[in-house]
Amino acid sequence: MRPFLLLVTLFCSLLVASVAQADECRQIRAGLDIGSGTTKIAVARVDLCHHRIEKMLYQDQRAVAWNEALSQASDNQLSPAVVRQGAAALQQLLKNAQRYHPQRITGVATAAFRRASNGQAVIEQLARQTGTRLTVISQQQEAKLGFLSAKAALNDPAIRDEQLLVWDIGGGSMQMTAWRRQQEDQPVADIYQGKLASVTLKNFILTVLKNTPDAASPNPIGSWRQTVLRFVELFASNDVTPQIRQDVAGRQVIGIGGVHGFSIRNQLPGKPDHYSLTRLSELSKQQVWKGDSELTGDYRATDVSNLLLVEGYMRALKIDEVTIVNASLIQGVLLQ
Repeated sequence: MRPFLLLVTLFCSLLVASVAQADECRQIRAGLDIGSGTTKIAVARVDLCHHRIEKMLYQDQRAVAWNEALSQASDNQLSPAVVRQGAAALQQLLKNAQRYHPQRITGVATAAFRRASNGQAVIEQLARQTGTRLTVISQQQEAKLGFLSAKAALNDPAIRDEQLLVWDIGGGSMQMTAWRRQQEDQPVADIYQGKLASVTLKNFILTVLKNTPDAASPNPIGSWRQTVLRFVELFASNDVTPQIRQDVAGRQVIGIGGVHGFSIRNQLPGKPDHYSLTRLSELSKQQVWKGDSELTGDYRATDVSNLLLVEGYMRALKIDEVTIVNASLIQGVLLQ
């Protein structure tokens, strides 16, 4: 009987140890992505030992026009008005997230805060007001975080980094990221850090082409479509690095961020998880004739120009198809 009791005792000890280890591995975390036009939040159960997101518990976002406010500022500062709007949005999102009792809340801020002369001060102020840890990250950090987020969202261990190119477009910046192996089998990240993005292209159309800098929207773009496309295609051809152009050729292109995941996807019939250059071109030909009253949502001022932005880059880089993945920087923030 004694050996049996010993076995039972050993089994119970192992079971308790296993449960304890599982509890140590799991943590409820909240992540914030304070982008140039949208503030996003997610709460998830994270497996720290296997570096993966087990389950998303809550996701939400608020439109906050940080980049738009900065582009209109004469002193290169984020105004008190947009800071108040951003703080209110952040507090509401965090209030909702607290229902899940996150053990850690961290966040990142991107392009608008990098450019604004008071960007760092604003983020520090928001961190104090909300009791969260917020960081202004570089564009290179943003690119790598976007890649990590895309891989986490794909949730397919069979996919290797070398098979993907992740394309992230926001309000104030654009990133393309691809990992490859060097001769000594060391991974290296090829990163395109673009300045032409959603709000910057919209402002180019308003100020340079239409000469209406005070207008809220460039819609309808109409017959300016071909001019915009030529500009974007020429810009991309000269701005994107030769290495990234080479990477594009043999990889699956993954689109993440607001432009791909919300703006483009929501305008495509059926809201598909991928789109071709041909389909995008057909859609842009229709949408350019629509005014704001014929469009819907918080981002209609940039929705149509977003189509032309993506179409121009796809033409320049010979990208035939983009797979949309529901990811921003949130997944990377949760896993870091």
